[in-house]
Amino acid sequence: MRKPVSRLLTLALLAVAVFTIPNGFGDLRHEAMEYLGYGLLIAAGLGRIWCTIYIAGRKDRVLCTDGPYSICRNPLYFFSFIGVIGVFMALQTISLTLVAGSLYLLYYRRVIQSEQNRLAALFGPAFEAYQQTTPRFWPAFHNYHLDQLERTISTRIVERGLREVVWFFIMILFIDLLEYIHLSKHLVAATLPF
Repeated sequence: MRKPVSRLLTLALLAVAVFTIPNGFGDLRHEAMEYLGYGLLIAAGLGRIWCTIYIAGRKDRVLCTDGPYSICRNPLYFFSFIGVIGVFMALQTISLTLVAGSLYLLYYRRVIQSEQNRLAALFGPAFEAYQQTTPRFWPAFHNYHLDQLERTISTRIVERGLREVVWFFIMILFIDLLEYIHLSKHLVAATLPF
């Protein structure tokens, strides 16, 4: 249910964004927020690709603890969170950014706990040791390490990961189109306080 629930919440928040603009929309502060959001979307896409390279095809067979998995136990979810924040920042709406970020953290807290239980059952003491040294969600970059300089990855799985990431980049085009529509005062039903 993780993906359908995530999509439903995202679509609901995007629908609100289509018909609203924040007070001060298009001013310098909001434009800066838009470009910061674009940067976060790009970082999210690249971060998810990075994670996929390390975990692709190994998810339930090997406990991945290096590369992005050395800085936090859930880097895919972390980079998705960065993407969610990026989308709503690029839409120049602080209020929707706060709502989307809060909903993400609340919902994925349960998802992450469920995954941790599954990994503990699969990998036992190795996962227990990993939990002791690596934060759950917020990265600790000083932990970064590589166990191998080369690895074999499944191109099929990496391609699937790329298809999932392409939506972050498509959002940039959608947000730019929506900004043009909003600046022409079309579709705007309400102004949000921030």
